[in-house]
Amino acid sequence: MKRLFISLPDHLPETLDGVPWRMPGALPESGTLVGAGKVGLPDADEIWLALPASRVLLSEIALSRGALRQLRGALGNALEDRLMLEPNQVHVALGKISAADNHPVAVIEITWLEQALALCRRQGIEPFGAIPESLIWLGEDATGQWSGRWNGHAGFVRSGACAGFALDDGAAATPPLALQLAVAEAHKAGVAPGALVIESTVEVDVDAWSGVLDCPVLAHPLRADPHPPVINLLQGTYAARRGGGWLSDLVRGQQAGKFRLAAGLAAAALGVHVAGSLIDWARLSWENRQLRAEMRQVFQDTFPQTRAIVDPVLQMQRQLADMRRARGFAEHGDFLHALDAAGGQIGGISGLSYDNNRLTLQQPRATDLEAMRTRLAALGYRMATAGEPGNQSITLERSRP
Repeated sequence: MKRLFISLPDHLPETLDGVPWRMPGALPESGTLVGAGKVGLPDADEIWLALPASRVLLSEIALSRGALRQLRGALGNALEDRLMLEPNQVHVALGKISAADNHPVAVIEITWLEQALALCRRQGIEPFGAIPESLIWLGEDATGQWSGRWNGHAGFVRSGACAGFALDDGAAATPPLALQLAVAEAHKAGVAPGALVIESTVEVDVDAWSGVLDCPVLAHPLRADPHPPVINLLQGTYAARRGGGWLSDLVRGQQAGKFRLAAGLAAAALGVHVAGSLIDWARLSWENRQLRAEMRQVFQDTFPQTRAIVDPVLQMQRQLADMRRARGFAEHGDFLHALDAAGGQIGGISGLSYDNNRLTLQQPRATDLEAMRTRLAALGYRMATAGEPGNQSITLERSRP
């Protein structure tokens, strides 16, 4: 099976001109797109999109198969506590179902995914699948190892068959904070990696990184994973469009006589399947109405003063948020919550601003910026610095999923 991977950037361009592609095991193995469509691309059985690791959240969901069947199409609701966006704003793809009821999932923002697919289709490319770039690469010996790629300010780490995360800024002697937190959590859980194989375009002091991470770090180029992709984000409504093939030939008049018996059996099987689907749809529709009626009743009993009930779940969340604010509780991402998270390590500031859930502190005096960064990350905030000492600013905003 020949698979060609087109690497899309985080900020989507107007066209695919100059976007790199790679086809492991073929000649040529890599290149860049030139012009529209598949002109200049080698023949491939499937075209896949390699998505930026920063755009895809890889996680796991512990549910029985029965619960999965009930949640199909609404997996985002089961991951709501790990998302910054509303469940209806994300697309969740399910990996291979395991016997232990612990299933890998990949989450991506719907808007970005649809823009990426529209860009490809404008260029005459219909992708078969999409996978985060972190799951395409491996170290020389993948057993018990993590594999990563870093360019000094961004990158990714693959920490399992279907697990990984994006990297942020770091330094030659200091590994990125996201990597430090992930390795520390793995040590705490007793599943620390045997080694980290890192490929970097900038200088990396592997001895210093090994000391900080308490894990051997090896500088070595990564290789393409020889196995089929472990997860495909193009599921459900985003599944690849396929031609009719032999089935379309079968329904033509001249072919129907030749395959009359097969066509009759296929029609009967299709009729049984449709009948079963309609019965299942009717049952699920009835259960959905019952659950929505119960939610409306609970909301009405809790907030009898509300007359119009359109979306009881969303209205309940907003009512609870209003009650918390009215009683002085700061919500995560609010001005007071962000200011409180930054407090305790800043000696003084010359000014501050808060806009679009982003708090900026001008010329702060901080005793330990790295300790502050670690503390804010634990509280769900991302910290960025700009400027030179004496004219420096610190920006806080909620971490993305």
